[in-house]
Amino acid sequence: YANQGHGSLVCSCQPWVEASSPPDNLTPQDGAMSAAGGLICKTVQSRRSRGKVMQEQERLIPPNYCHYAAGPCDQLMSASVRQTVFFAYPGQPEQISATVEGAVTRLRAAKPDWEWMTWKQLPVAGQTIFCEICKAMRRSATVIADVTTLNFNLLFEIGYTIGLGIPVIPIRDTNYQADRRAFEELGVLDTLGYIDFVNSEELAESLLPRLPSVMLPPPTPHEFRETPLYVLKGPIETEGAVQMMSALKKSGIRFRTYDPIETPRLSLHEARRQVAGSTGVVANLLDPQRARALQHNGQVALIAGMAMAQEKVVACLQEGNSAQPIDYRDIVQNYTNPNNISGKLQPALRRTLDALQEGTAPSLGDLDLLERLDLGDVAAENEIGGLKEYFVSTGQATQARQGHARLVVGRKGSGKTAVFYDVRNWIGRGHDRLVLDLKPEGHQFTKLRELVLLRLGPGLQEHTMVAFWNYILLGELARKALEQDERIARNDPVRHEAYDRLRQVYLRHDPGGDFDFSQRLLMQVDAVTRRLRDVSGADMGANLTQLVYSGDFRELSQAVSEYLHTKKSVWLLVDNLDKGWPVKGTSEVDILIVRSLLDATRKLQHQLEAQDVMFDCLVFLRSDIYEHLREETPDKGKDTAIRLDWEDRAIFEEIVRRRVKSSTGLDGAFRDVWPRLCVPLVDGEDSFSYVLDRTLMRPRDLLQFLSSIVHIAISRGHKRVEEDDIRQGERSYSEDLLLTTSFEI
Repeated sequence: YANQGHGSLVCSCQPWVEASSPPDNLTPQDGAMSAAGGLICKTVQSRRSRGKVMQEQERLIPPNYCHYAAGPCDQLMSASVRQTVFFAYPGQPEQISATVEGAVTRLRAAKPDWEWMTWKQLPVAGQTIFCEICKAMRRSATVIADVTTLNFNLLFEIGYTIGLGIPVIPIRDTNYQADRRAFEELGVLDTLGYIDFVNSEELAESLLPRLPSVMLPPPTPHEFRETPLYVLKGPIETEGAVQMMSALKKSGIRFRTYDPIETPRLSLHEARRQVAGSTGVVANLLDPQRARALQHNGQVALIAGMAMAQEKVVACLQEGNSAQPIDYRDIVQNYTNPNNISGKLQPALRRTLDALQEGTAPSLGDLDLLERLDLGDVAAENEIGGLKEYFVSTGQATQARQGHARLVVGRKGSGKTAVFYDVRNWIGRGHDRLVLDLKPEGHQFTKLRELVLLRLGPGLQEHTMVAFWNYILLGELARKALEQDERIARNDPVRHEAYDRLRQVYLRHDPGGDFDFSQRLLMQVDAVTRRLRDVSGADMGANLTQLVYSGDFRELSQAVSEYLHTKKSVWLLVDNLDKGWPVKGTSEVDILIVRSLLDATRKLQHQLEAQDVMFDCLVFLRSDIYEHLREETPDKGKDTAIRLDWEDRAIFEEIVRRRVKSSTGLDGAFRDVWPRLCVPLVDGEDSFSYVLDRTLMRPRDLLQFLSSIVHIAISRGHKRVEEDDIRQGERSYSEDLLLTTSFEI
């Protein structure tokens, strides 16, 4: 206490600060004496008294969920008129229980105004035994628990008492040696402090000064929302433990573990903190015949009691068919075949996921959420605008933007076209850069292959195709530049001169008409085949360049180079070249078309770099075509490839999350958004993993599967996708995928 100079008294003590005597400037009426003889500030005492009353009232409110009732508690809680102390002790050994009961008799005589109750007085006939014990503990001010022996019922009840926030005082007969070593190894109750006794008189005399006892301070609040499950591993990695961990990982619910191998002793403080911040607790109990089973199972009993008192999800699996302690027999599931563990965990996992959703404020209502959901088209070509909003930038996409490769390789449906549009959007528009995006299709070269290339030897084939591609690319660059810079060239005298010269040269090579690239490419193929149709193979070699090009090719090349000198960079993006090519039916001539395109881009790069213009090229190919290309290419390291391999599940989650947000406005982490749309589990497995694992791990497949199950759920009038919707969608999707794969192959 400190006396400030303004006549006011300021309390600077901490709660329950003990003092040997009151200060001189205060009278005993200014404070209240604690049980230990110290002085307690009246304000502190008053607040703690109010808090204690509130906690006692809250304890008498039936819990929202009880494992025994498998729902809301069905018991009536009644407050005790007198100060109540409840004694929990095992019936055996009889000499210990008789000593405890003798101490209770002495305490009743010493403090008749208090209620001293033992578990043997409870009206358990025809009732659930633990429900009566639970009600007795809830209306008690203190619980006395005998821990002379390592009794699982008692450990569970101690944990339950601690979980409720009720003061608990452990007692033990120091002369009784049974289970002493196991209890010391358990260690979790060491910090509570025991009352040792030998006889009933000693026990009664030791208890009186400790009553009423002070409750433990609440653990530091911390919610482990990222890892909501707390898993108690055993000292032995049994097959059941392995299967349990496998089932938990498969569920997709993240968890934290206590491993006695890594941390031999779990403190009471840490146990309370972990349980308080968890949504559920999972443990695998060892067969009693196994080494260290007593300590491990006792620890599980204590922590399971804490968790149940706080209405956490509790899942305890018991190896073998041994009988369980009566207090928590109904929440332990026995197994003899470890393969059955996954099914036994499913109810607890579902409750965990449901609990995670409670209290989460949605950004918009659930009404017709599925109907507002739009996952976009499975083909990137049909959602160019949407990709600007919800494209997920991966490491491969970033590498493509940086221009560190010439090829982007991926399986069909792996997102090559999405990367194509992303790179194009990232480069953006500007007069200092030119982006030429081409989408030729393999079938457009059919006539050229049949009427020209097959008549030539391998050397002339490649020479013809490189020349053809060079001519096509120069013509398309000229056309793109003329279209893009028409307005700016009028206002820039320097640029206008080069622009006008390029326009005059290109007119002699323009196929005419307002055609798109596919049409222009077909027209150029037709023109070449017409010129070469009646030329013999012997004459073709000497006059090939002149026959392929119409007009003065050198003049076109020079005009393009001179005009592009006004640019800082030129990008060439080529997609769909292998569209429609079969996996196994790809011919050497088809691969020649790809290889000659790459050679032509290298020639173009050298030509533009000589004008100090940076040139980047990306050709998008299917993986199978790329493998054929590598087999047919002597110098396999010439062209660097970016591979679109989808192995990270988090990327798939982000793909879905962004599309959900775009169409519904539902924002948040994927783990919070997904359960709003779909049941969390299917056959004990995380539902999103269930869907993803049944695809070919490609974005297109996932979106197709999800669209299927969403449509089924909407048709059935469901507010979110249910398990049956997923199973029906799986059948439909599988049939579609089989048919699609057949066409692809």
